Amino acid sequence: MKPYNFIKAKEGDNSSTVYYTADNRLVIKSGGSWAWRNNNPGNLRKGEYSRNNDCIGYSGGFAVFPTPEQGEAALRDLLKNGYKHSSLQSMIKSYAPKKDKNKTAKYLKFILSKLGIKNPKAMVRDLTKEQFESLVKAIEQFEGWKEGQIKIPLRITKILKDKKKKTIVAYFVEKMGWIEKDEAIELSKDYKIDAVVAMSRSGSLYLE
Repeated sequence: MKPYNFIKAKEGDNSSTVYYTADNRLVIKSGGSWAWRNNNPGNLRKGEYSRNNDCIGYSGGFAVFPTPEQGEAALRDLLKNGYKHSSLQSMIKSYAPKKDKNKTAKYLKFILSKLGIKNPKAMVRDLTKEQFESLVKAIEQFEGWKEGQIKIPLRITKILKDKKKKTIVAYFVEKMGWIEKDEAIELSKDYKIDAVVAMSRSGSLYLE
């Protein structure tokens, strides 16, 4: 995927994640897993460690990051500092609690097997460098990383107006050509056209 400078994100329709770029374009990620859609391999939620690591929004209850690398950096920060004084057992109970419909016991068993540790009360701070790396990768693997589809809405480049009524009748959309106003409005609602539906003083809808 072409590297975009994402500065903001939100949840879109059908569990998609909508990104806004610095040059005011939309990029929509749908399908796949939440971890992939949100550039958040650890599926971190709202909190200190997501905010301190360049979180740009939230989607599906999870933090959204500009890149997967920044999402992983947030996970590392949380594990290294947030759970420094926790055991692996207490860390997983907090990180993936049963109340959120997580398979906490299975999660812990998976983590221990990946680290080659039998004692669930082993402290995070006592992990070797290699074990810590294994912990990061194990969490990312358990959370799941499945790629979906990336859609970049098309832009409007020209507007056709009725000179007598002084109203917009059509839009010229890149790669599509001239589209009647009502159809263009419907396409924008589905994020196929990069525009926002607005209302004029007379009460008619248009795109801006």
